[in-house]
Amino acid sequence: MKKIQENEPFYPTGMAAKLLSITADRLRTYEEEGLIKPFRQPSEKKGKRLFSQDDIEWLENIRKLMKLGISAPAIRIFLSYKNNLKTTKLNLSNPKDKEVYELLQELYASPVYAKLFQ
Repeated sequence: MKKIQENEPFYPTGMAAKLLSITADRLRTYEEEGLIKPFRQPSEKKGKRLFSQDDIEWLENIRKLMKLGISAPAIRIFLSYKNNLKTTKLNLSNPKDKEVYELLQELYASPVYAKLFQ
């Protein structure tokens, strides 16, 4: 029996949505907004979307940022300015600001970041 590799994309859209407690439509919206780029099976007509465990963890952090009131476009901007954010002196005395910063650092360190922004 073949074992699934650690970060092999194998969750179909419905299962990934269920793991994230969202709808499949919401998951597709995240893709349209440029927040995720799932693997697409080339053998399928429209390229069936598959998500890895890293993709799921990435989206969990994206959702945490959204729950803190940050919009999808703002998240994309934060992610695209990784180097500027690291060199900017930030006042993180507000707990919410610190939480946002820490979530962004987790996203920057994710293997999914490289797929989307490098």
